[in-house]
Amino acid sequence: MNEKRLRIYMEDHLALIVAEAELANRCWRSNRKTPLGEFLKQLENEVKAQQSIVKDIIHRIGCKETVESRLKQSAAWMAEKLGRLKLNDSLLSYSDLSRVVELETLAAAAQERIALWDNLHAVEESDSRLQGITFSFFREQSQEHLDELKIRRRMAAVEAFLGKQGKK
Repeated sequence: MNEKRLRIYMEDHLALIVAEAELANRCWRSNRKTPLGEFLKQLENEVKAQQSIVKDIIHRIGCKETVESRLKQSAAWMAEKLGRLKLNDSLLSYSDLSRVVELETLAAAAQERIALWDNLHAVEESDSRLQGITFSFFREQSQEHLDELKIRRRMAAVEAFLGKQGKK
């Protein structure tokens, strides 16, 4: 096992998951009183659980938290915060376009988690430190997140671009 590459890979994915959990929370706060809000809260909780597993794996492979790792997580956190400053057709408030972009971003992050768990599953037999983790469960959970996010994103796009009833 190439320790350096595995450490870098895990730290990069941890940073992505930190930003994803922050984005899920922000999107939930803007949609909390809707059925989408219920899904987003569940997504946030499950992403945070996966974040804990990633931290456990980093610990298992003997990596200490480094300045580089903390910088990556801080940069991802800051990128999520800066993402709020984009133009979304409503300068000071949440808009239907904000929802579309956030759901697209969450879908991209779910795709990255699918790749993470799939890749770790592919190498787990070569490294005893990775054994005992049900990578297939987390991959399937991430796939379910992606599938649901795609549906929700399409619904949000119809609402944003065509109006609530989907009329032109």
